[in-house]
Amino acid sequence: MMENAPTTMPQIARQIGRTLRRGARRAVEVVARGLERAEGAVAGTGDPEAIPLVLAPSLRPTAVDSYWGEHTVHSTPFRSARASLAYLRRRSREYPLFEQLMELYGNHEHDTVVDYGCGPGNDLVGFLVNGRARRVIGVDISRKALELARRRLALHRIDGSRATLVQMGDGDPRIPLETSSIDYLYCEGVLHHTSDPVGALREFHRIVTPGAKVAIMVYNRDSLYYHLFTAYQRQVLEGAFAGLSIDEAFRRNTDGEECPIARAYVPDAFVAECEQAGFDARFVGGYFADLELRLFRSLGQQATADERLPAEHRGFLDELEVGADGFPRYRGKLAGIGGVYHLVKGAPA
Repeated sequence: MMENAPTTMPQIARQIGRTLRRGARRAVEVVARGLERAEGAVAGTGDPEAIPLVLAPSLRPTAVDSYWGEHTVHSTPFRSARASLAYLRRRSREYPLFEQLMELYGNHEHDTVVDYGCGPGNDLVGFLVNGRARRVIGVDISRKALELARRRLALHRIDGSRATLVQMGDGDPRIPLETSSIDYLYCEGVLHHTSDPVGALREFHRIVTPGAKVAIMVYNRDSLYYHLFTAYQRQVLEGAFAGLSIDEAFRRNTDGEECPIARAYVPDAFVAECEQAGFDARFVGGYFADLELRLFRSLGQQATADERLPAEHRGFLDELEVGADGFPRYRGKLAGIGGVYHLVKGAPA
């Protein structure tokens, strides 16, 4: 057992790597406390190196590690803090109801927030600048994405005491943070790509405090993207993915044909996985990609009547109802690709 926690960033990185190899949870918690001490001395200088970056990649990289190590969403660095914030506003326009369903960004001035699968830092910036979070920890499997996030936080002159970045691996879901140490956890567009989503959910449950909220987005099977864009536009009209199942076609039609894992969840099934991990969970609805709404307006009726489209998909389209707000719903829930779930960790018995 370690008698003293590491206090420099290189020491911390090496120690976390050794910890994960041994699988000693107690040591993980000691390392995390050392990380907190190291952060306290780092000032917001505008230098990316001032943002702590802890490297603990997988010892046995999976295909997921390899793919996302090379494919980073929005990999072009921003030139200014103004451009960084403008991108957040543009993203919200391209994904209607995204901010509303994910409840971004709220007021987190007293909270430690984890962004699990932070990528190049979109919502790290959002929580720190708009949500005024006391501290944010960004976790990702991609070193490339984390370096982009580091540069982006520096543009906003974020103090190192308020932000920490951690690289993990897909093959080991353990998160090197103390039990019940996180006030709010956000995970958008990540778990549907992971090898062990239930393992990740169990770790979320471990690290958040009792009563803490968790917001998660995974791909929604009850969506226009799945039934109209993939099944009709791509498979029927364009003849793409010939001979493949709809689930295999969907995998290839989301984040690149070589993306190793891309699941679309039936809401009840994902709620069950969250409950299995110990959470109270509910499906809020699916926010839209703008593409979905354009296709619904132009092809929705045609697809519903086209007998080349399998009955499962025509039945889904036939059940859609358009609300007073103009958005289509399936069985009362918004029918977009971004399936949003709100989770709460109950108090101990």
